Amino acid sequence: MANKSKASLPASSPVKRTPEGKRRAQNIINFIERLTVPSGKGQGKAFKLLPWQKKFIRDIYEPHRSDGRRAVRRAILSMARKNGKTALIATIALAHLVGPEAIIHGEIYSAANDRDQAAIVFKFARQIVELEPELRDEIEVVPSTKTMIGRRTGSVYRAISAEAGTKHGYLPSVVIYDELAQAKNRVLYDVLDTAFGARDEPLFITISTQSNDPEHVLSKLIDDGLSGVDPAIVCHLYAADDDCDLGDQKQWRKANPALGQFRDFEDLATAIRKAQRMPAEEPKVRNLFLNQRVAPIAALISRVEWMACAGQVQLREGDEVYLSLDLSSVVDLTALVVGSVADPAMVVPYFWKPREHLHEHSNRDFGSDSHRYAEWADAGHLKVSPGRSIDPVVIAGFIAELTQRYRVRGLAYDRWRINDLLREFDRIGLQAYEDGQKGDGLRLVPWGQGFKDMGPAIDALELAIVERKLVHPSNPVMNWNMANAVAVIDPAGNRKLDKDKARFRIDGAVALAMLMGLRSRDRVTTKPVDIEALIA
Repeated sequence: MANKSKASLPASSPVKRTPEGKRRAQNIINFIERLTVPSGKGQGKAFKLLPWQKKFIRDIYEPHRSDGRRAVRRAILSMARKNGKTALIATIALAHLVGPEAIIHGEIYSAANDRDQAAIVFKFARQIVELEPELRDEIEVVPSTKTMIGRRTGSVYRAISAEAGTKHGYLPSVVIYDELAQAKNRVLYDVLDTAFGARDEPLFITISTQSNDPEHVLSKLIDDGLSGVDPAIVCHLYAADDDCDLGDQKQWRKANPALGQFRDFEDLATAIRKAQRMPAEEPKVRNLFLNQRVAPIAALISRVEWMACAGQVQLREGDEVYLSLDLSSVVDLTALVVGSVADPAMVVPYFWKPREHLHEHSNRDFGSDSHRYAEWADAGHLKVSPGRSIDPVVIAGFIAELTQRYRVRGLAYDRWRINDLLREFDRIGLQAYEDGQKGDGLRLVPWGQGFKDMGPAIDALELAIVERKLVHPSNPVMNWNMANAVAVIDPAGNRKLDKDKARFRIDGAVALAMLMGLRSRDRVTTKPVDIEALIA
């Protein structure tokens, strides 16, 4: 992932780096380098853009379409904290307000997640203006609304935040979003992103560290940008390798392109040393200072290891499988996992949410005005139970169908609300018996959620993932659950998954751990038949 960028253009593309575009990019660079650094390192001196900053600007402004308009409409710059993003945001905003990119009645917005961050960006831009007599003549500053007005063009620059009320009615020509990864929801992003319609050359620039959530809008933007399929998108990602050693200084530089310039080396080294002494600090340092897509708390399974097991899952009718079920409360996420008896463990997860809670719970789990559960349901990754609760009739019927499709060795389950399900088994005539007793039909294996049962289950899951003996279909709900899963440890070193410690839902991770635990337990207790002894 380190130092990746996509801005190349196919030879057959109608988008080209034209002489006009090269002049355009150079004019912006010249404008910025005539400004004075108002505070911090280099204070009082002219801005000196580093090569990576110039490349970012050139990759945005040089490519043009055959009609002469700028080709790039979206740009993403992702790097670790403290690499000078505030200065870059402020100077690009001024270049569009009164500099070489100024247009008549343009609207330039620097967007931030809270008022404090919006104030920092505006303050920096204001300080630049105050140091330049020419800019002071051209710009009217309105501190109370964090607004600047270009007197010559009528263009407006404003620093806004997600807390500042409605953004509908804006007609931005340029948006620069600061630290999108920290956005609690995507409301501000979506409002600004959908407001460009009437502009000839709209531009949305995102400058941010990475989000740990693979389903976050920033993660989606980065992945799309790095795919290189759209010449209207530029993505520059500066990140350390996912499995790097914390002390590897070459990796520090991959995530911190300004290291040794205006990114203080000793400050970063101090943070790294602290993380090496205190493991609890490591996830935060990897995310914020090495720009890795990791959670700020340690997940049970790293995203790199989990995604390395993604692949095509093939379960055929009649295959031997295990099932595992984590029933939710009546209104929350229920998870059922199917996994093959044979190696590698081919696992397929299924999830349910009540239809009438999709929007409400999206807001609760992902932030205001989110539609993620509905989007997952529409894409077929999440099943919907009618009404306001998860009907055990639906779950029981689905399990019955699986017993007809596969040869089921056993169903591991959390005892929570299981009696509701057993009653439905009786009602629909699905024969079942509890493990250890005699009976016909579906073998039911109660699985405790404490250290005794979950410790070996987590060990089995972890071993299968590390040894690449598990294949999953990269269901985004399961990916999200696995990223959220946090294990706690008892004094003896046993582990269990803790829903209270997890920030979001982990039901799929719990179900998968139970399945792998049962699968492992059966392999230990089922001894092979000694043919020679039988013959003798």
